Amino acid sequence: MDESSSQHSNNMQQNEGDMKPRAAQVPSPSVPQFRSVPMMATRSADFGFGGPPRPTSLAGPSLAQNSDVIDKDSYFSASVKKEKPSTGDIQSNWSPTNLRPVPAFYPLERSTRLVEDSLEDVVARVSEANRVLSIHAIYCDETATASLLSAEHVEMQLSLWKVGGPKQPEGIAVELQRRKGDSIAFHRYSRHILDAAVGDFDSKEHVETFGDDLDVVYSKKVQRMLSLEPPSEETSELENAIIAIEIAHGLLMKDRMDARTLGLESLCLLTDPIKTGKGTALVASRVVLLGTSQDPDANEDEDVIYDEGPFQEIRQTILSLVQLRRIGDADEFDENSGAEEDEHMTILHNLALAVLANALDVIENEDQFDETPEETSSRPSARDRLGSASSVCESFLEEAEEVSGNKEILKTLIAELGKAGDKPHNACLSAKCIGSLCRASNKARRRAKELGAKTVVQTAMEVGTRTHLKLERECQKVMTTLQNPTTED
Repeated sequence: MDESSSQHSNNMQQNEGDMKPRAAQVPSPSVPQFRSVPMMATRSADFGFGGPPRPTSLAGPSLAQNSDVIDKDSYFSASVKKEKPSTGDIQSNWSPTNLRPVPAFYPLERSTRLVEDSLEDVVARVSEANRVLSIHAIYCDETATASLLSAEHVEMQLSLWKVGGPKQPEGIAVELQRRKGDSIAFHRYSRHILDAAVGDFDSKEHVETFGDDLDVVYSKKVQRMLSLEPPSEETSELENAIIAIEIAHGLLMKDRMDARTLGLESLCLLTDPIKTGKGTALVASRVVLLGTSQDPDANEDEDVIYDEGPFQEIRQTILSLVQLRRIGDADEFDENSGAEEDEHMTILHNLALAVLANALDVIENEDQFDETPEETSSRPSARDRLGSASSVCESFLEEAEEVSGNKEILKTLIAELGKAGDKPHNACLSAKCIGSLCRASNKARRRAKELGAKTVVQTAMEVGTRTHLKLERECQKVMTTLQNPTTED
């Protein structure tokens, strides 16, 4: 019995070993599961329960609750209490009385500041900042807005809004918008204007640091970089200058607005010794004033002969834009032209004045550009240099009258200076041209007095004192020059 039972069990184990293994159970498809895991739930000795505090967003509160609503709270931050400059001595050119509230669906620009001061103080600080920055401002007291135009042709719109509510502190929203022009230049100006609105802009400190030029810091950096470059051969620098001038000439001779603007902007850079180098600026200035790249005091055998045709056309184009407000002899822009063409010609006229002012300044200060002042035997004396600048300026005055059809350039510049109230940027450049001509040439100084320049300069200086720092300083220089006694050559 025991043997039969043991045999039966052995047979059962053998049958189980011969059977195929059971297939594994196929798992059911997985479904998404939501889990809640506590993060940093332990108590920290340094930060308390929950660990270190989470950083706040720089963009303001989250709009996850309702994305269709414009959250104006994110544009305003708590004002920092600082000692603000006094506005008692500031004479404001802007006097709005009522402010409009921000419209319901009006998205404010990111360049907006909330000010919790009185309207009179805010307006006085902003007006003074525009004067120090030499920005042409047209104020509207009814709408509390201002149209701003910088010397770099950056158009901006300044608006004052009344804000306040359950989620916003009561105050004034100062908004600045860029309408046209270089965005980098806009941000430089907007930083100072908005700082002035909240009281963080000290006009006296700004003038002591930057003077009347906002780009002085960047110009010094460029000048430092140019000084670190290894000195190049004089022939190579002259050739590079000629190539750059010819490129500018090719742009000026095109019939497209943007090409002509680029050509004049190139000449502005080429005639600026701080941005392009002293040798290049000297060559470009001779081309603008005399229509030649040759040094009038150098020997003819020492200079390389270049084609003077493009240089003559550059000078004729500059004079035509300054005196006749056109390019060439033909009336390329119809009198009934649109606003776009008129605006383009206004910009070209301003750029031509800037090129002429740079060129006259370079010729006047040519003695300062000498790299080897100790070699007195190989260079003319200071008196000869002064005579060179005088001869260049007098030749320019005579040839400019011939090119423009017996129209005096001095008379044109004085007339442009008389429009300081409407176009202070052009008046500032005209004052710079008149000052350089009168300081370099006694003949030009006498002629300016005959044309009544003193009265015009005095009136323009009063305009600059109220609204435009650069214009004020240039007029002061011209007035000092005109008051000096004239000596015979």
